[in-house]
Amino acid sequence: MSESFNMFKELVRAYTLPMSVAPFLVALCISYNPINIITSPFLFASLLILLSVLSIHMFVNLFDDYFDIKQKLKKGINLAEINFKSKRKARLILNGTYSLAQVEQILVMLLIIPVISLLFFFIIRGAIILPYAILAFLSGIFYPLSSKFGLSEIIVGIMFGPLLILGTILALNGYIPTGAVMVSISSGIITTILHITHGIMEFEYDKDKGKKTLAVMVDNKYLTINLISILILIAYFILFLFAKDTSHIIRYGIVPVLTSVYIAYKLIVSMYDYIELKNVNFIPKWYLGPMEYWDVIEKNNFSYFMFRFYLARNLSIVFNLTLALCFLFKTY
Repeated sequence: MSESFNMFKELVRAYTLPMSVAPFLVALCISYNPINIITSPFLFASLLILLSVLSIHMFVNLFDDYFDIKQKLKKGINLAEINFKSKRKARLILNGTYSLAQVEQILVMLLIIPVISLLFFFIIRGAIILPYAILAFLSGIFYPLSSKFGLSEIIVGIMFGPLLILGTILALNGYIPTGAVMVSISSGIITTILHITHGIMEFEYDKDKGKKTLAVMVDNKYLTINLISILILIAYFILFLFAKDTSHIIRYGIVPVLTSVYIAYKLIVSMYDYIELKNVNFIPKWYLGPMEYWDVIEKNNFSYFMFRFYLARNLSIVFNLTLALCFLFKTY
């Protein structure tokens, strides 16, 4: 049972799920009010949204792998001959652990909870919730194609920022408080850093395949890293200057900045090392955030990729979790 569960987690890339859980917690803590717990089904609604967010995220991950494999098969490449640069991408599909028919069944099953959630919130909130649900579904379906149009980073930023955070707040509260929009944009920018980082590390592969990631469109790895630095500064700037009306976040904005700035610094330095091919030792540290299955990663000589991937992921996690805590202890 545990082995099957572990294989399922690998299939849906569960190691990326904190990227959606952290922004969800921001929205949850913005929406939280002690009165809500007593006067409304707040806990049930929150759990239902969380399960929906996880299901949609897993759907997008798996559908992306499924779509890429189907594209290869259409070109006449046999399943056994398909090879992606990332050794973890679709590994369990390519080695036959999961058939394409099973993947299709799992994709359908992953949509069950979001559909139930949509019906529930449509009943209690009305049609106001429909645009968020429709945009979430369309974004997930469009994501595998988005890199062909130079929109993949924008899609990720919107999905894991404004769409997730504002949609959750609206579902839980029925309204969106002042300043929450800017908080969601700041969170979305930080979350997008992972996608841009990934694009730099797969620059040659993406360019060869005709993908239009930010790194490919800029066509300069150093400049793209500089853009990452600028985006991080913009996210911090928004948090300080434009989110002040949301529960006194201007007072606490320094907390997510201070807790995440070192990880951001290590990410930028590590990305320059990646380009310059320095002999770098990859040593996970607790203050850089969790880096799961490191022994397996080292065994497969994939630490050069995953260390930077984890840094970018953990930047978003730490930033959003500390931001959520700020809202949790807000005054009413």
